[in-house]
Amino acid sequence: MNRPPETPLPAHAHAELLQRLQALIAYVSRRRQVEGDLTQIAADTASMFGAEACSIMLFKDGGSELRLHLTARSRPLPKELRGQGLSEAVGEGLAGRVAASGRALLVADLAASEFAGISRHHTGSCICAPIPVAGRVRGVLNLSRPQPFTHDDLALACIAGLLLGLALELARIQGLLRSRFAHRAMAEELREHPEMDAGSLGADAGRMARVLGRTFFRELRSAGYGSDHILTAATEVIGELGRDIGNSRKAGTVADD
Repeated sequence: MNRPPETPLPAHAHAELLQRLQALIAYVSRRRQVEGDLTQIAADTASMFGAEACSIMLFKDGGSELRLHLTARSRPLPKELRGQGLSEAVGEGLAGRVAASGRALLVADLAASEFAGISRHHTGSCICAPIPVAGRVRGVLNLSRPQPFTHDDLALACIAGLLLGLALELARIQGLLRSRFAHRAMAEELREHPEMDAGSLGADAGRMARVLGRTFFRELRSAGYGSDHILTAATEVIGELGRDIGNSRKAGTVADD
């Protein structure tokens, strides 16, 4: 069966796509921080796509249920949604379905679609694109606006999600490489588990967090600190984390979770 020839895009459309793709690559590569700069990245992405809002949802380690948590948004949440701990389980909602399948989703008109009852947005158009890291979905990039998105927008959103995933992973690995403490922790873990290699260990963020925690405890013990001092150090870490989360919430970017 002969397929009908595809209609080529006009030259100006090709030029616009190339320009948008180059801008997309440039804005990700400019970021020295990624985790701490997700709000600005969401705002830049919204502007690039002409979206009314852009949000970034990521999986977090811990907990019995794997859930996507709202991590950054291009604009503050509506008052009625603040403080609700916005999150979605895998398979639930639009973002949860994309996380489960690993496939991006384009809805031209939510009100007339099968997703009208499960989306927080009741009208307009949306795109949900996976944020992949090392073959696994780490999060979902969401875009929404009143006017319909196109398939070119969908393709670019998938590239944006891929670039964001690569940037998140690269920033984390670069942080490990800059830390002598992390080097010692990795070396000790690899001695205890010779079946592992440095690449797979470094790519497992959850395991590395546990390794660093155990090494922190051992370092304090070997330095002569007792249980009360170690507890003080752990409390300080928790306090720093609380202040960091508090600063993000003051900016109106992170949902309570």
